[in-house]
Amino acid sequence: MKIKNDVKKKSSKKEFTIRDALLTTRFENSDDGRTIYNIFVVIFVLLLTYTGLDEYTKTGEVWLSLHLLWFAFKKLYLAILVWCASNIVACFSYAFFKFWAKVRLILKPKGQNVWDKIWITILVFYYFWFLYGLQNIGNVAKFGKASTTFVFMEQVRLLMKQHAFIRTNVPRVLRTKMHTDTNLELPNFGKFLYFMFAPTMIYRDEYPRTRHIRWKFVFYNIWELFAVTWFYAIIVERFLISTFDDMCLRKFTWGEIISPIFGNVLPGILFLLLSFYGVLHSCQNAFAEILRFGDRMYYKEWWNSKSLGEFHRTWNMLVQDWLYTYVYKDVYEVIVPKNKKVANFVVLFLSAVVHEWLVINVFRFFLPVNLIIFLITGAVFAAMGIMGAQWGNLLFLYGMAIGLSIEANLFALESYAHDNCPLNENVTAMKFYIPRFIACRCIK
Repeated sequence: MKIKNDVKKKSSKKEFTIRDALLTTRFENSDDGRTIYNIFVVIFVLLLTYTGLDEYTKTGEVWLSLHLLWFAFKKLYLAILVWCASNIVACFSYAFFKFWAKVRLILKPKGQNVWDKIWITILVFYYFWFLYGLQNIGNVAKFGKASTTFVFMEQVRLLMKQHAFIRTNVPRVLRTKMHTDTNLELPNFGKFLYFMFAPTMIYRDEYPRTRHIRWKFVFYNIWELFAVTWFYAIIVERFLISTFDDMCLRKFTWGEIISPIFGNVLPGILFLLLSFYGVLHSCQNAFAEILRFGDRMYYKEWWNSKSLGEFHRTWNMLVQDWLYTYVYKDVYEVIVPKNKKVANFVVLFLSAVVHEWLVINVFRFFLPVNLIIFLITGAVFAAMGIMGAQWGNLLFLYGMAIGLSIEANLFALESYAHDNCPLNENVTAMKFYIPRFIACRCIK
C-alpha cells in the first residue's frame, strides 16, 4: 500500500469532523446514486430467484444458498467466544501500559532506559504471541471460512488498535517530568474502551459525536450486511462451486482453467463491491451510529482511481490512516529520516505480509495470487507510467476485473483440490507451499 510521496502536503494530524459516509450522502441526495443502489438490489433479487428455481428443478428443495452460509459460518459460536477472549486480552494492554508509565516516573534516567527496553521487548513478543496464539486456535478449531475471516480480521484490527493507543500516548509519558505524577494525564479506561470499538484506527481522547442514535438506521445497515453476505454466498455457489467442484476428481485442461477466468469477471467485480460495501460501509455505519461516532469517512472515491497507488489511498481510509500515522511517519521521521522510498517500501511490505497471513489462515493453504497481482503487476504498470494516462481509470478497472477473477477462480480450484486430493502423510513445509492442484497433477 503506497503512501503519498510528499509528507508535507498531508496534514501531520488527522482531523475528525462530523460527516456522513460518501455513499450515504449519494444515496440520500442523488437520484442517480439511488438508482445505482436499486440496480444492485434488482441483481440480488434476480439471482435469488434464479437460485431458488434452479435448486427446486434439480433437487426438489429450495435452499437459496443458505446451506452454504451455514457451512461458511460453521462454529460461529466458538468464533464469537474467541473474539470476546481476544477483546479481554486486549483490555489488559491498557493496564500494563499504565503500569509502565507509573513506574517509569519514579526511575532515574538510566533506570528509565532499561525499563523502556524491557517493555519494548515485551510488547514485540506480545504482538507476535497475539497473532500466533490465534493462528493455533484457528488450526485446532477448524472454523468455517466466514467464521475464520471474522476472527482473524478482528484480531488484526485489535492489534492495530492497541498499537495506535500505545503509540499515541507514549509521548505523553516521555514528556512528563521524573518523580512526579501531577502532570501525567493518561486517558481513562472508558476512552480506551470506546476507541477499541469506534470505527477509526487513529486514537484521540475525544471524537466528534452525534446527538442521538438512529436505531432504524442501525438495523437497516445490519440488514444490508446480512444481505451482502447472502449475495456473496449466491455468487460463490452459482459461479465458482459449479465450475471447480470436481477438481482433481478428473484432470482439467488448461482451457478449462483459463476460460472461467474471463467468464467469471462479473463475479470477481461483485466480490470486490460486496466486500467494500459490507465491511467498509454497512458494518462501519452500524457501529458508528451505535457509538454516535461522527466522522464516517471510511473511504473516498476509489472507483475513480487511475493506479493501484491511488486505489490503496482511497479504498480503505481506516487502514490507510493507520499506516500513514503509525508506520510511514515513524519510518520517515525517526527510523530512516527523510527517506521516502524506504518508508513506502516498509508500508507496502507490511501490508502485503498481513494480507497474505490473513489469506493463508482463512483458506489454510499458500497461494500468493493477491501478492503477485497487486504487488508485482501494480509495480510494473507504475514503472511503465500507463496508469497515469487519461484513460488510466479504464485500464485500472479492466485490470482489477481480470485480477479479481483470477483470484476468485484460483482460490476456488485450489480449495477443491485440497478437498478432493488430501495428502495422507504429514504436510511438510515444502508441500505446504506447493499448490495442491500442481502436487496432485490435476491439470493435463
